[in-house]
Amino acid sequence: MIKIEPARRLELHLSYTCGQKCGFCSESVRMDRWRHAPLKGEEISATLLKHRKAGFNHVTFTGGEPTAHPLLPAALSAARKLGFNTYLTTNGGLFAQEAYAREVLPLLDEVCLSVHGPDAETHDAAAATPGSFERAMKALANIEQHGDRVYLLTNTVVTRANWGRLEDTLTLLTKHPKIRHILLSSVAPEGRALKDYKALAVPLSQWRDRVPALARPFETNGVVLRMFGLPLCVLDGRPELSNDAHYSPRVTVERRGARSKPGLVAIASADASRRRSKPVVCRSCDDRGDCAGVFDRYLALHGPAELTPRRSS
Repeated sequence: MIKIEPARRLELHLSYTCGQKCGFCSESVRMDRWRHAPLKGEEISATLLKHRKAGFNHVTFTGGEPTAHPLLPAALSAARKLGFNTYLTTNGGLFAQEAYAREVLPLLDEVCLSVHGPDAETHDAAAATPGSFERAMKALANIEQHGDRVYLLTNTVVTRANWGRLEDTLTLLTKHPKIRHILLSSVAPEGRALKDYKALAVPLSQWRDRVPALARPFETNGVVLRMFGLPLCVLDGRPELSNDAHYSPRVTVERRGARSKPGLVAIASADASRRRSKPVVCRSCDDRGDCAGVFDRYLALHGPAELTPRRSS
């Protein structure tokens, strides 16, 4: 059974701009609305202080692309002084510039770099941005050179377009010894991805057939492999492969309000079940208490036929 713990993780959306146009972007609606309203310095400081006083000890800076915000270095410095562990999600961004990487990486404990394919053809098509793979690889090189103390993760959003190159993507990533954790994310039906979700989402049955082969090399190579957005029955009941099973309760702070009066809202998430549910067939599954379920949009399109309840006897 998933144990619900008090939230100690803050997720702070700094910027609502991004140099890429990924077809699966879950933040596109918020970015369209708030691209001209990045967080102000006083909002960042007040949010960090408020949550640190409330016992939060980990902060994720995200966006949009957080390196697009000019106050990111100052925000990271303030977070570290307050005692936060710092985590950043990035598509490479300004880390492709060595001077920026050298300045900012000492302020970070963890970095998650988006890599959506093994080469420019695949990655750039996913990002809908020529040159994005080259930028990500430059960022990776700079993180490896200047991020001695950084725990480096990568995230690959898996769609039908890059599904055929998944092993090649994993081979590329495991050639970099600095990468210690690889996340494969089933595309979430939010933002830009919601409109084209049927064309983007890889069927659960295909994931189930392929998971053992994808996971096998990671049983001995020392790199953590996890998968987001997939029910445990698709992962053969292996919680070590489920990012959902390792989800940390968090509070996300992001822009809300009228365009003329942008404010901030804090959204608490106890588990990974956002926009997901467990249909009737899951009631007989022994793993139902540890599983976040299936995206509602997927169930609406395909139904529960691909789900196989797991039973201990």
